[in-house]
Amino acid sequence: MKLYTMNAPPNPRKVDLLLKVKELDINDIHNLQVINVDIGKNEQNSPEFLAVNPLGLLPVLVLDDGTVLNDSHAICEYLDSRLAGNGKQVMGSDPIQRAKITAMSRNAEFHVLYNMMLAFQHGHPSLASVGNQVPGMAEESINRVKKALPYFDKLLSSHKYLLGDRLTFADIVLYVGLDFGRVMKFNPKDASVVGDHVARFYAQMNERFGKK
Repeated sequence: MKLYTMNAPPNPRKVDLLLKVKELDINDIHNLQVINVDIGKNEQNSPEFLAVNPLGLLPVLVLDDGTVLNDSHAICEYLDSRLAGNGKQVMGSDPIQRAKITAMSRNAEFHVLYNMMLAFQHGHPSLASVGNQVPGMAEESINRVKKALPYFDKLLSSHKYLLGDRLTFADIVLYVGLDFGRVMKFNPKDASVVGDHVARFYAQMNERFGKK
């Protein structure tokens, strides 16, 4: 297998954190070749990478039979089911668990991570010359996140994690979204902004998975 990735962007980070929950070293997994694609050097638009994924997006997992998975959720599903690690099934071990985790993951992705990525796309100075930034879109996207956070704060008021006391893929997605917001000066540690329970959740996740 070949995994094309980069450790900074949100979607590749989902894969990295899933493997960490399973207590696996991404660079020491049998039959997995990790290929780092430097988006700072525009390597995702090189002819070599576009031949693998014409969309020019990361991450991408190429299986031994040539099958190409170019969606982070699909890659995590595959690796979670195929790699034993510590035996934990981060995305669920039965149909009901998987359905609940998928639903909550999509909620976290759509309402938090996706909007943080939109805010970055339309508001970060580094992208001003790359594409068309819509005025006001960054602020609107951040406001959408703030509007959704009470929902997650209520869920976390009675549990350590979103779906109980066991960390799942949904928690990874929410954490990645909150953490990515920092590039837009969004403070996930500020309880007055994100809520007491979301702030506590972020702190505990960041203690474990934050970049040292």
